[in-house]
Amino acid sequence: MQFTSTVAVLAAIALLLPVSDASRMAASGATPPRSVASDSVLATDPLTGLPVDPATVCQTPVCVQFHAGNEPVKIPDAMWCKSKMQANFYSMMNVKVSATVAWYASHLPGFRRTHAYASGRSDDTFYNSAGTLFVLVMGDPAKDGVDADTYAVTYYRVQPALSEKSIIGINRQKAVCS
Repeated sequence: MQFTSTVAVLAAIALLLPVSDASRMAASGATPPRSVASDSVLATDPLTGLPVDPATVCQTPVCVQFHAGNEPVKIPDAMWCKSKMQANFYSMMNVKVSATVAWYASHLPGFRRTHAYASGRSDDTFYNSAGTLFVLVMGDPAKDGVDADTYAVTYYRVQPALSEKSIIGINRQKAVCS
C-alpha cells in the first residue's frame, strides 16, 4: 500500500542518517550549531492549520542544512479508501512519546485519540469528528508499552472524509474502508 511504503521509506531514511556531533550535543542538552534560516519556527501546520509542537524544531545537522526551523517534509499525495490523502512530516528528537501525546492532547481540543502498537512502534492518532484531519504521533522502535522517544509527527488532510473505522485502521496499519 502507498501509505505503508511511504512510512517505510521515511523510516529507512532516518535510520541511514549518521549520528553526528551536533545530534550528540542535542541529546546531551547542549545547543547544536544552527543556521540562520533555522530561526523561523512554525506555530501551525500549513496544510491543516493545526498547532505544531515546538519540539519539532530541527536539531539534526542534515535537517538544519536543508530545512528552516521546523518546516515539514511534504509526503507525496496518496489515495486511501477513495479519499485523497495529503500529509506533512515533522521529525522529532529526544522527546518521549508520552510527552508528545500529552502536548497534542492539550492542544487539540475536541479531537479523539486512538492508540495502537504496529510494526514495532507505538502509534497515537488524534482525529477530528469530521474525519478530515488527523495527527499521527509515531514512536521510535521499541517493545510495546515502552515510553520510547518520538520518531515523528505527521499531519494529514483527507477529502472526502474517512470514517472513524478507517482512521483507526490507518493507526493500526490496516486497510479498513467503510
